[in-house]
Amino acid sequence: MERAKTHCAQNGILFSEKILHGDEGPKIVKFAHDKNFDLIIMGSRGMSNIKEMFLGSTSNYVLHKAKIPVLIVK
Repeated sequence: MERAKTHCAQNGILFSEKILHGDEGPKIVKFAHDKNFDLIIMGSRGMSNIKEMFLGSTSNYVLHKAKIPVLIVK
């Protein structure tokens, strides 16, 4: 994260981080909304469709519930 923060600072990009506990999907969406973010970038663990159907997916939740663009990196 430190490397990403440094790279962002050198290019005039505001970088924000926070550790949250609990149900991560709703917390990510609320945090991004409260901070007026323009974009959410997050990773995906790449579960198969069957596993995702039974276990749910944080990235899928954020993608469908956030009111701002979401970039999912695999």
